[in-house]
Amino acid sequence: MVSWSDSESTEGSAAQYISSEDSPLKIPATIDDPSFEGLADDLNVFCEHGNPGRKYVAFEGISTGRRFIACATEGVGNCGLVQWVDEHWPEHLQNAIHKLWLMYEHSQHDNKMACLEHSSTVHNFTQQKKELQETYEKLVEDVNNLLDYKDSQPKVNQKNDAENISVCVESSMTKDDEIKKLKAVVVQLKQIHVAQATVIRNLKFKHLKVKEKLSSDKRMLEICYADLKKEKDGLKKEKDKLDCCIAELMKVKEKLTMEKSTLASCIVELKTAGDSNKRKLHQTKSICDEY
Repeated sequence: MVSWSDSESTEGSAAQYISSEDSPLKIPATIDDPSFEGLADDLNVFCEHGNPGRKYVAFEGISTGRRFIACATEGVGNCGLVQWVDEHWPEHLQNAIHKLWLMYEHSQHDNKMACLEHSSTVHNFTQQKKELQETYEKLVEDVNNLLDYKDSQPKVNQKNDAENISVCVESSMTKDDEIKKLKAVVVQLKQIHVAQATVIRNLKFKHLKVKEKLSSDKRMLEICYADLKKEKDGLKKEKDKLDCCIAELMKVKEKLTMEKSTLASCIVELKTAGDSNKRKLHQTKSICDEY
């Protein structure tokens, strides 16, 4: 398994070599961040290849905005995610990011289902149009063949000609009726195409609205990330100030300890001198009492 240090910064520490015994951790989706990109030479973090990792900023799930180091090797040899630079976000921010991602995934699912339904409708309309076109072409071919046959026959008998003409007229009338029906179907098909264009336009408009909403959500996430980064930088500055104050207090404490030790030595010396003076005074008093 991949292991890493929990410290926020590796500056001043020994080089960290990260190894993967089982399988590499998947690298999440990322966004561009000019302030955190390129090789992580300054962080002194290396992957299992012994090479410096590359800096990324995550854009996936509740880890959106977190900085991490990943293997810089391209291809199948990539050993995946190496180390998270940022800790997990606060719980309230994780909940907000999780809700936004659920909305995004739901929107993507609805969009895919609408596209599938639209594709099925277009396929059915295309098949109907193809069948109607074939029927229309066959009718036109039959009419042309009938007219060609009539023109090619010699005019031997007026009666036969009249009968043939009557049959042709009746056949033509039948064909005309079929052609009229076919034209009506063509008009209906055109109306279907208009409706199809309307559906496509509405789908595009809906897709644009979803895309605009996702862009707005992405901007909001980026703003949240920027605010968190500022807050983190401020906390880091306060931490540095506190470290300086603690260092000063430690110096003062050491100084007070030394002064306390000096005072204790002085007290011992004064006590010793007092005891000596007390003995001398007692001896002097004894001598005075004898006289």
